[in-house]
Amino acid sequence: MQNDTNILNAFCVDLEEWFHICGVATGFEDLSTWNQAISRVEQNTEVLMELLEQANAKGTFLTVGWIAERYPQLIKKLSDAGHEIGCHSYAHQLVYTLTPKQFEVDLECCLGILRDISGQPVNIYRAPGFSMTRNTFWAYPILAKHGVETDISLVPANRDHGGLKGFTREPFILKTNNGNINIFPVSVMNIFGKLIPFSGGGYLRLLLLSLIYHGFSQNHKMGRPCMTYIHPREIDKGQPRLKLPLQKYFKYYFGINSTQEKLRSLLKKYKFGTISQTMEQMEKLPIRSQKEVMAEIDN
Repeated sequence: MQNDTNILNAFCVDLEEWFHICGVATGFEDLSTWNQAISRVEQNTEVLMELLEQANAKGTFLTVGWIAERYPQLIKKLSDAGHEIGCHSYAHQLVYTLTPKQFEVDLECCLGILRDISGQPVNIYRAPGFSMTRNTFWAYPILAKHGVETDISLVPANRDHGGLKGFTREPFILKTNNGNINIFPVSVMNIFGKLIPFSGGGYLRLLLLSLIYHGFSQNHKMGRPCMTYIHPREIDKGQPRLKLPLQKYFKYYFGINSTQEKLRSLLKKYKFGTISQTMEQMEKLPIRSQKEVMAEIDN
């Protein structure tokens, strides 16, 4: 068992605009409409940077390539401040809606933009909407081929757009034909026998802070670091509201007024760093073949 204060957790920002919502009609499904929208990403990212600075912490900013292309000065500022830049695709499309070729073209485009602007290796990847499923493991050899070393897309629980119920909660190394890739699953906690995410996105906004603390403690008792993630729109009280189905509207907008203070509390209570820094503190990870992983998923 380890003390909460001795474990370095990962702080991630999915760097996208307020209208980058997957799997529902928003009026912004087509990339050609994005330039017509009011932009809020810069001002919201500045707030997140300030929160991290106050906590003397660094984070990983998983960036949509379109955002970097439009606001290169923002990416440069993040990099100059010591934050890690990761890849969140160029056009923010769910992985399982793409062919392997489309996925590779999008990935290569995004990585090229981010590496050129930031001067960093950009070797961390997160799929839009956490859309890595059993049927998208073909993406891992492509990621490895293009120099991605760590993926943080897999959720070991049920969720929209992805999720692998019953999948391991432990980080491991996935062996692919193009090289190895670290898999760092999204943090989940056990509540009444059911695994649910708790430390990021809508879960962080919806859950009581005491329950979020419980999730951290539960993982830390197993010696497992947690991964907190947030989208810039989730601290933005003044963002335009999309016309969404009632359930989706609740999911995307409930709790925004309290998100910033929750993040401040988490940053004060726990130690946070980048994905790479968190991975470095882990002991030697087990190496697993794709065949072994598939067998676990199917069972």
